[in-house]
Amino acid sequence: MSKNIKREKIIHSLSKAQETFIERSVYGNTYDQYGDVLKALFPKGLPTSVLTDVEEMNRFGNLTHIIYKLMRYCNQWDKKHKDSIHDLGVYAFIQEGIDDSTKG
Repeated sequence: MSKNIKREKIIHSLSKAQETFIERSVYGNTYDQYGDVLKALFPKGLPTSVLTDVEEMNRFGNLTHIIYKLMRYCNQWDKKHKDSIHDLGVYAFIQEGIDDSTKG
């Protein structure tokens, strides 16, 4: 692959990434809100197991998806954004599966 083709592919990828960022910006600045939401959900701080146990990391990782989807839904309140609420439902059932598989 020539240097010009590589450069053009990179420029195209950057352009597509910018389009995605602009498109997703309608969801609000969830990246600026996430810390406050997480502090409200875990006022005593995150359990240390989230940082050390792989199953707990998976559990928390999926919970992160739920939190983001809920935030996106709320940031689009007037538009009743179905994609986020559908995704939220899917991640909720995944969370249930994770929780069921990690019960001691």
